[in-house]
Amino acid sequence: MKFNKIFIPLFLTFTIILGIAQPVVAAVKTSEDISNKVFRLHILANSNSTEDQNTKLMLKNFILENSEDVIGGKTLDEAISNAKNNRKEITEMCNEYLKSIGIDYKVVVSVVKEYFKTRVYDDFTLPAGKYNSLKIELGEAKGHNWWCIVFPSVCLSACTESMNDYLSEDEMKLVSNTYSPKFKVVEIYESAKEKIKNMR
Repeated sequence: MKFNKIFIPLFLTFTIILGIAQPVVAAVKTSEDISNKVFRLHILANSNSTEDQNTKLMLKNFILENSEDVIGGKTLDEAISNAKNNRKEITEMCNEYLKSIGIDYKVVVSVVKEYFKTRVYDDFTLPAGKYNSLKIELGEAKGHNWWCIVFPSVCLSACTESMNDYLSEDEMKLVSNTYSPKFKVVEIYESAKEKIKNMR
């Protein structure tokens, strides 16, 4: 009888914790799978002034309309490889465009793996995590950023692909949610993991 009084509450507590933990662990695993299938375009404005933010958006439109050949690809590896191989050309294109609209600062273009918080894009949400990205920094790069997805080519001008073509059913279920508590849990986990890694 005494054993039951101790065991049953402990068992119920363990069952509840396990019931909560299982979907969270599954969400973290699914989120990491998603981050390994996506290549993002990340543009950081020079500052948060109206002029610099408008410049960022103008450059964004220019890139999306003119650079599919240099940053696109039929596979993730091909898209990343194209961006790396064409980094100099992308830099020159961006600098020439900025000069043509009277902007005197330059851009720095790099292909990196960087941490992103949970972000909503059109009708789906990308969970927090480390993603491969084509990073374009304007001037001092201290302003608000803009991002989209280069692969799958969701944001390119001639896009005929969708996330559904490359993500599994479970992954699509997760990203199709506009926002859910799972995203916050994943963000806390990924953020903590990133901080621990940076402390080493």
